[in-house]
Amino acid sequence: MSLITTLVVAVLAIHIVFVAFEANTGNPIVDWFGDAARTLAWEFVDVFRPGDPKMDVAVNYGLAALVYLVAGRIAVALVRRAAP
Repeated sequence: MSLITTLVVAVLAIHIVFVAFEANTGNPIVDWFGDAARTLAWEFVDVFRPGDPKMDVAVNYGLAALVYLVAGRIAVALVRRAAP
């Protein structure tokens, strides 16, 4: 569970970095991370609309990453608590 959370947060963070540094969207790696991040961020994509596209991605995808991180940590704690 912790590994999955880490991977999801990493995908979102890498996408934020690619957008912030204007990575080549024609590159298949950049494109894959963008598609994966859009899928993982689902309802968080347009929570805030700051006007600057880079800030938009940073805030909304960052929020999604934070929610995944907190939810994942809670899930791990609950599983560990339930284990004998």
